Amino acid sequence: MDMKGICPECEFSFMVSDLVVGESLACPECALTLQVREIDGSRLVLEMIESELPDWGQ
Repeated sequence: MDMKGICPECEFSFMVSDLVVGESLACPECALTLQVREIDGSRLVLEMIESELPDWGQ
């Protein structure tokens, strides 16, 4: 089933298939890593995943 997602960062609208809650994906526009928080019918509720870069003490 095709589902619609909207990136919370760049607001790009896109269609994807067969995702489940908790699964992650990359926004096709800005490449931000997103996680599926909820599926509301055919609409995905997406949340940005915070990526922590290592602190090299610089």
